[in-house]
Amino acid sequence: MWNTGCDLSVARARWCVPLGLLAAIAGCGAEAPEGRGRLASSAMGGSVPGTACGQLNATQACSCGAESGAQRCDGNGWLACECRAADDAAGLPGNPAGNLRSDIHFLWDKTPRGEGVGDCPPGDYEGNFLGIYYSYIASASGAPGLGVPIANLDLEGGSGLRFTLEPAQGGETTQKVRGVMEGTADGVFPFGAQLSGELDCKAGTFVADMSMGTYSVLIDGLAPQLFEGVMTGRYDHRTHTFVDGTWDVWETSAMPPGGPSATLPRDYMRDGYGGSGEWAAALPTNLSDPTLTACAAPNTCKGGALGPNKLLCGDPTFGPPACLTDADCNTAFPGQGVTCLKASAFSICLRECKP
Repeated sequence: MWNTGCDLSVARARWCVPLGLLAAIAGCGAEAPEGRGRLASSAMGGSVPGTACGQLNATQACSCGAESGAQRCDGNGWLACECRAADDAAGLPGNPAGNLRSDIHFLWDKTPRGEGVGDCPPGDYEGNFLGIYYSYIASASGAPGLGVPIANLDLEGGSGLRFTLEPAQGGETTQKVRGVMEGTADGVFPFGAQLSGELDCKAGTFVADMSMGTYSVLIDGLAPQLFEGVMTGRYDHRTHTFVDGTWDVWETSAMPPGGPSATLPRDYMRDGYGGSGEWAAALPTNLSDPTLTACAAPNTCKGGALGPNKLLCGDPTFGPPACLTDADCNTAFPGQGVTCLKASAFSICLRECKP
């Protein structure tokens, strides 16, 4: 919603707009009476239109003769000065104080948020997934109903589950997601799909389509089978992490084809060929973050449950401590405010670290 009384001394992810511009927008589509909000077409004062400016949508004071106004930066240069007409005979203000503000700008690069909601930083997220798959090939080979394990495949330099969370567009609370899911079936067969969806940052809910899904026998491209499905999850604003993730796919090339699961986990006899499982993802560790510290012995700092680039403190063999609540993490890492996070099929203490 429009906020015409913004306190800009506190950074907020809202839209703030000068009162004069709000009046002009409200009258858009109809001729404004003289002296009631008509914008001047020529101006003096301020910067010459087209000259370099700073932040997109920044404003500064300018004038149209005796009348004051404001100029806006469009990212390439200053636009022409916009001024209100003088007060009319009815006493309607022609130049509210809001028009004189030079520090008002649109926060296009932020997602609107409320108290306790937090934001959802765009970037390249990584994680892991696992589950069980019921294959038509297994059935055709004399093993109907045989569920094979699906596991994430860590690639050189990254995880098999990776996607880009794009910035929210102006004023929206949703952010687009594009990525891939690459792993193995039964530890041998290549298994993967494309991901395309949306995160509602304010609600913290995520939904994506899984398309162009394939798995093959032994090597990629040998007797490929096709599947499609859906992926859902929840966004944890405290840790900027996708948690409570589930995926469900159905085999479209099977005879007969599978269908979406009525409930998870998937039931082969009820839902047909396909698979389901869990996943989690997070932003990789920012090694330039000055607040990161090394792990206290005997813990070590390395990747694992949330991909090879998310570095967490944990046991050299078993990784980060398992937990049920944040209190368990306070026991493992006293006084450090570490969060207990559900990472795929289990919960761990998320204590990010520096190698």
